[in-house]
Amino acid sequence: MLEAAYNLFVKVVSLSAMASVLTLLILAARFLFKDRLKPAWTYLLWIPLIVRLAIPWAPESAFSIFNLLPLEKELAQTTSIPSMQPMVGIKLEAGWTGGESGSPPDAGTAGAGLSPLTTIPGLIPDNPTSPVSVIQPGTGNALAADAGWTPLYLLGLVWLGGAAVVLGLLVRAQMRFTARVRREPEVISPDIRMLFETCLCELQVRRPVKLIETRQIPVPALLGVIWPRLLLPASTLHTLEASGLRHVFLHELAHLKRRDIPLNLLTSLLLALHWFNPLLWYAVRQMKADQDQEVACDALVLTHLEPECHRSYALTLLKLLETLPGPISLAGAAGISSNKKEMERRIIMITRHKKITAKNTLLGLAVIMLLSGCSLTGAKLNSAPVPEKSTPAASPAASQDKDTTASGVKGTLLGEKNGITVTAKPTGENTLLHEVTVNVRGEVSRTFLWDAGKDETRPPIIDEADLNGDGTKEIFIRITTGTGTGLYMNDIHVLQPVTLEELVVEDPVEALNQRLKSSITHRDNHTYVSAELDGKHMSKVYDYTEAAWGEKVGFGAIVSYELTGGRIVARLSGAASMTEFPLDVVVVYGKDLTLDSVQMYYGSFVAPPLSEQEIKSMMEQRLPATGWTFGKDGDQYTVDFTDPPNGEGQGNTYKINPFTGTVYDAISGNPLRSLVNREAIDLWEISDGSKYQKELYKLLQPILDTEGFEPVSKDWISGFTGDGYLFGEVRKEGREFTIKADVFTSQWEEIPDPYK
Repeated sequence: MLEAAYNLFVKVVSLSAMASVLTLLILAARFLFKDRLKPAWTYLLWIPLIVRLAIPWAPESAFSIFNLLPLEKELAQTTSIPSMQPMVGIKLEAGWTGGESGSPPDAGTAGAGLSPLTTIPGLIPDNPTSPVSVIQPGTGNALAADAGWTPLYLLGLVWLGGAAVVLGLLVRAQMRFTARVRREPEVISPDIRMLFETCLCELQVRRPVKLIETRQIPVPALLGVIWPRLLLPASTLHTLEASGLRHVFLHELAHLKRRDIPLNLLTSLLLALHWFNPLLWYAVRQMKADQDQEVACDALVLTHLEPECHRSYALTLLKLLETLPGPISLAGAAGISSNKKEMERRIIMITRHKKITAKNTLLGLAVIMLLSGCSLTGAKLNSAPVPEKSTPAASPAASQDKDTTASGVKGTLLGEKNGITVTAKPTGENTLLHEVTVNVRGEVSRTFLWDAGKDETRPPIIDEADLNGDGTKEIFIRITTGTGTGLYMNDIHVLQPVTLEELVVEDPVEALNQRLKSSITHRDNHTYVSAELDGKHMSKVYDYTEAAWGEKVGFGAIVSYELTGGRIVARLSGAASMTEFPLDVVVVYGKDLTLDSVQMYYGSFVAPPLSEQEIKSMMEQRLPATGWTFGKDGDQYTVDFTDPPNGEGQGNTYKINPFTGTVYDAISGNPLRSLVNREAIDLWEISDGSKYQKELYKLLQPILDTEGFEPVSKDWISGFTGDGYLFGEVRKEGREFTIKADVFTSQWEEIPDPYK
């Protein structure tokens, strides 16, 4: 057992070392040919690595790179331990230890068993005159077992145990997830199923694929090798339109068409054997979730989309990936995944997609054949010794960098305003960061290492304003680093105009994560989210618990900045899970460039406070074409019906609170409908007072359930405030108090009794 484990360990180490060399060659090829190889060929570069790991034997060849790096021979020579077979009835005499004195035994006396025995240190006494006993029958096994517990044998057992643990974790995660998904229902919408069948025909997928609605994952994914299932999160079904769902279906079916799941399973099994090699983990990550597999699927999808649809496909990916924390970590699954760094590469590839030419095909074949020829063969046993080291010639990449520097290229112009220019040049070390040069009217110039973004439709915004109150206008630069449907990710930089020294702006993410008090609890198949910021509260109830919920509401890296009235304003979304964002926060900076004021709002498809244009547009969708006028009264907006909507009675006036999106009666203050909460019931058409009051209590129930409040009486709603809020009398832990609440968004705060 020990010997078998050790011998297998030695072979795995040898394969792992050779695979590491091949990994470095593949990474170098990807770097050198990244702008010339099409995504499908870049992905195929990894196939020789998988073959190298899966097949332990390779033919000898003088062309093999391992003639220069004879890893197989070195490992065999430095790590081999001879087999320790039981020896019966063999008498060892002094002098037979391999020294010069003494005569070797004849073949009839010792046989082949003495040769390996004499090579094991410690088994034969160093003193040739020391007595050596006869090994009796039956004692050889014990001797071999004692000699087998060497550090190298133990290392083999450690490797075997680690491989078993990694493989066990992979199998356990796969089985548990599959069991949970098995209970999820199939999508029954005839329109969605018809769209899915159309996508199956487009990609010529003839295998049956189930379409499942699930809450187990935040993004769509394909699961299963034999019986594939396409898993659609409920949030995706509700937020994506038909064109977006088509993009999702085509992408996931591209994984099936390219047989990515069997390949993922194979690489996971190989990683379990090579769990000790971090370079192979990195290589598989580059191949699968982070880079090449996803980009190759994008390329296949684009061949089935019209060129004018490529941009909308990119926006669909951004919408799905902009809040994704990480890829689907299951061996038997493949899903839409990426990280922030590689999202940029995918979008560029999509927008610049071109058809594969014969030149691209020949280049891809040549690179793969070269890699396979030099790495899938073994070193010749009689190969010549490695030549003496000589000074290597400069690589093409290094020569190119040198020429670029010598040529004095300043970079690409990103933006210009009032004589201030911003140019960028990519760095050789990091494809996301750029060398960004800011030049102020030719008088002063400075270069920074920034994320420059590459969205030509949204160039950097350059402004000058006195942001810190020192009487001098600072330079404010806002760079769009990512976009999605209704969402922009920004980086901002504030520079002194004379020295171009960058001023420190307080990080709103870190500040709000410390400032916001929140909790997420689960009971009775519901999830309760409670948040409080500077005395303002928000409560929300979800009718499910199966999701990647956090312990509290948190803020991530997605921040949108703007300059309003000479002050920096930031907008952030608070996440309760990877798919649920119950609240938004608007931050206004002070003159010291720290957070001056913060306001919490209901998380919605349109972020409050609502603008006049947003309110007017949404009201136009809900009201008759004529017969009403739109206006503003203080910080509230009004809708006046000059004529009754039904031609009867008197005209009415309604108001809209831009901070909550609630429409309410201007005279009574009764809330009627919400412009931001699509799930809330519409009270506009309810004329029965008792029914209206019953619905109000029902709308306020999430606050009671989440916060543990009890109504002080049956009729605990005590009045309306005149801006869409109402008063409620509640009790908690024996203390009675009054809350001011919005029924549609569950925003509330404790206030003094308004009637005292």
